[in-house]
Amino acid sequence: MQRAIYLEPDRIPVQLRRGYSGKKFKAVVVTEMTIPADAGLWSGGTRSTYSAIVLETGQAATVSDNMSAPWDATRKEQRIALKPGFAVVEHSIFCGKDMGLTFYVHPDNAAKLLPAPAEALSEHESIVLNATCSYKSSYNGQDRYDMAKSDSRSMSFPTRAEWDSAKWLLIGKGLLNKAGAVTPKGRNARPPRD
Repeated sequence: MQRAIYLEPDRIPVQLRRGYSGKKFKAVVVTEMTIPADAGLWSGGTRSTYSAIVLETGQAATVSDNMSAPWDATRKEQRIALKPGFAVVEHSIFCGKDMGLTFYVHPDNAAKLLPAPAEALSEHESIVLNATCSYKSSYNGQDRYDMAKSDSRSMSFPTRAEWDSAKWLLIGKGLLNKAGAVTPKGRNARPPRD
């Protein structure tokens, strides 16, 4: 599967939100995607619905089967070839939590939605960014620095002062907000995980 790219909410045109008022947006750039056979069904508090959408106008049509029974033989996986000017929008609820909208877009349309590429990060900045994405701000009397340090196998793990310096550099680059939480730009700058 292609890597999701996190989008800034203010870059999403109103007509593409389709009534969604949250702030979680992702894009996956593909020429083809598959809608699973169980799309539109609730299972354990989880559900994904899909719509095909015209990018210019926001006109949409539901493409997931929200009405058939799960055992209905007509329920099948759908392969959709994306064409320029169109996208498929997935709205996901995972265990009762709204996970936002994922736009599956053709490469020709991706530039309008996608953020600019992130600049390269130093090793310490990468460590701090990965720890911010991986750990709670504090747990069991330990902060992110302590948790990351105890899990690290790196020989060049930063000192506390180097950690704080890297954190301020990430805030300055817009990869972390002023409270130290990761931003969509920061999620995109994080190196891919295996």
